Formats: sequence, structure tokens, C-alpha cells
Amino acid sequence: MSPRRFRPPALYTKAPFLRSVLDGMPESVKIIDPQYRVVFVNEMSRKNLDMDLNEVRGKACYQSFYGFKERCVFCNMTKVFERGEELVSYTTFAQKGVTRNFQVSVFPLFGANQKVEYAVEVVKDVTQISKGAPLPQSAGKISSRDKAFGLVFDQMAQWSDEDHPVLLQGEKGTGKKSFAKALHQRSPRANGPFRIFHCVAGSSGDSSDSLFGAGGAWEKTQGGTLYLDDICRLGETGQKTLASKLAGSGDKDRPRVIGATTLDVYGMVQQEIFRLDLYNRFASHLLRLPSLRERRQDLPFLAHHFIETFKVLTGSPAEKLGKEALCQLMTYGWPGNIRELESQIERACLLATGPEIEKLDIAITPPQTARLGDLMNITEQAYLVDALTKTKGCLKDASELAGLSLKTLQRKMRRYGLKPKDFRNISPSES
Repeated sequence: MSPRRFRPPALYTKAPFLRSVLDGMPESVKIIDPQYRVVFVNEMSRKNLDMDLNEVRGKACYQSFYGFKERCVFCNMTKVFERGEELVSYTTFAQKGVTRNFQVSVFPLFGANQKVEYAVEVVKDVTQISKGAPLPQSAGKISSRDKAFGLVFDQMAQWSDEDHPVLLQGEKGTGKKSFAKALHQRSPRANGPFRIFHCVAGSSGDSSDSLFGAGGAWEKTQGGTLYLDDICRLGETGQKTLASKLAGSGDKDRPRVIGATTLDVYGMVQQEIFRLDLYNRFASHLLRLPSLRERRQDLPFLAHHFIETFKVLTGSPAEKLGKEALCQLMTYGWPGNIRELESQIERACLLATGPEIEKLDIAITPPQTARLGDLMNITEQAYLVDALTKTKGCLKDASELAGLSLKTLQRKMRRYGLKPKDFRNISPSES
């Protein structure tokens, strides 16, 4: 197929000067068609790829830029083509051992019939701008702007180029599997398989045969990433075999292991339930994913993200949370974490009859035994977070929206540890 078929008409015929403008931009710019094929990359992108335009044009963007076989888990292009949305997201990568933050902006190019014909992606290095100010970040299904979750993105960026085994700890629904998938797709093993193995003890008390036997999960995941769910339930024989395989260095095609558990691994080591030699293989790459209760500042952000997703899937008229519904979310304990929040927002979208999700649309009950003062503090914090989000951290606008004097707003923000800079890089789609 001729590369000429991938050229956006306006770029080469109606406005030939546009190419020189794009080539002069310091950001990396690429234009993609609905089949995710590259139609244009500017000079900065070509420099990063070390390829000329004819070499990259017509190839899948995820293959050309990342070497993936499938679309990137952190890609926003689908929303551009399906809804015609403009989106801004933030991501973190390790480049030559240095962790850097990037702002990724995507927007549609419409044809004469108002159909999205192309999507444009602009990638800007914002490391210096974001120093000291956490940006909204995302990786696959993991999204956050809460400082409590910043370590997760930092570790993902540092560990993506490594083969060292990783152990994830966290309550059910905190995103362990999503983290593992995102880490796999950002790694050199992205073209290999990602396989999930549930370490459930069988009648013999072990599952080592199906894991390490002929045709087992270990053999089928060669060159890829093996996710061991509930690794603490692996029997003695399986633990011993796994520790031995992780200790060996001769097999370059062995899978990278990412273990996950909801239990206290070190406590199980002390009780001699989990082998110390196996624990030591993971010890330097052990990461605890915080619960949703520990990152309440993310609740409005995550709820809006799920509303945007489910209003398309369900045809719901819902656009945002009402004030009572937001307070209800902020005062609930979320034992099921993000998975429970996602289910509740899906249900609310199905029940919503207008643009606002109401309190009755959400089937949760905030704790009745909590002290009134605690509930009032949580509700007040939720309201301030919502006001600062909508005004992108502008204190004057936030104080007017909240009906508070500027001094009162600043005093309450200090009380709850809220800073204007944490809200300034939030895109319109998140507020």
C-alpha cells in the first residue's frame, strides 16, 4: 500500500506550510488514522525514533514507537476516535536510568462531514515544570493525582526496564493486576505473553505441577511476564521450586515474575509459612499499593473517570456527581477499593435520570458509628477538593465557588494539607 494514502490532505495540500511549523516544534508530534497507523511524525519524533517519515508512515503507532504487538494500555486514542474528545494525561518513563514526566495531549482532526479522520498526539517533557508538584498520572487502568500513589508511578518507571521479580502487596481491588499489566507493557518483554496464574492449593496442597510441569504456566510464559496471584498460597514444593528458578541466572528466556498478595508477607515469613529464601528474591522490589481510603483525594478524580467511561458504554445522561453523592463517596470506607468504586459508578450511571448522579443512585451506606466531627471534616475536605478541582487551583475562584473568604479557604486548605499546585495541571475532562 502506498504511503501516500496515509497523508492527511490538509497537511500536504491545503496548508503545506503546516509541516514546517510542526517540524519546528520542540515537542514530539504524531498524527494517527483510525486504524492506529502513523500518517505523520514531526522532526522531533523522527529524531527520537531515528527513522525518516517514509520508514514509519503506514506502520502501527504502538509498534513504531513502543515495539508493542497490541495497542498501548495507556493510550487515549480510542476516546478521540469514538467520541471526538480532547484529552490531556500525564505519564512517567525512565529514560537512560532517569525518571521523567511527560504530558500527553491528544485531539481530533475532523473531516468535512464532522467525522474524526485523524488523531494528533503531542508529547511534552514536563519534568522540570512538575518538580515538587505531583501531576495527574495514569498507567493502564491506574490513574491518580494523590501524593500517596506517587511512589507507585515512580517505581513503575524505574522497574519497567528490569527483569527483577516484583512483589505487590495490597487489599483486594487496589489495582495489583492493573499495575502488573502496565509494568509488562512498558517493559522490553511487552511483545511476550502476559499470563495470570492463581496460586490456589489443590487436593495435594500444592499447585506446582500446573505451574512448573510440562506445558505449565512457567513454560508457556517464556520471554514474557508471569503474574502469580495469591502467591502466599503457593505450597512448600512450589515455593522451593520458584526460589530455585529465580536464583538461577542462565535462562534468559525465563518469565519475569510479579507476585501479588493481600497478606503480610514478612509476617508469614516469621511464622515460617512463606520461605525466607523466596522472600529475599523479592525483597528489594516489594511495593505496597495504598487502599482507596488512603487516597481520598483521588475519589472525585476516579469517579469522574468512571462516569466518562460508563456514560458511553451505557448511554447514561450522567455527567458528574451531585454534592450529596460526592459526600457519600468521601465518607464511605471502600472495603472493595477501586473495584468497588467502579461497580458503584457503573450502577449509578445505569440509574441516573439526569446529568447529576444523586445520592440514591449509589448503593452504599456511610458509617453510622463515626463521630460527627470526623464526618464533617471528611465532607468539608471533599467539598474543598471539588472546588479546587473545578477552578484548577485558583484560590480566588475557589473561594467564590465555596462561598468562603480567601483567608478562610487558605486556613482550611492548610488544615487538610491541600495545595493549589496539586490542582493546576488537571485537564478540563477531569474537572
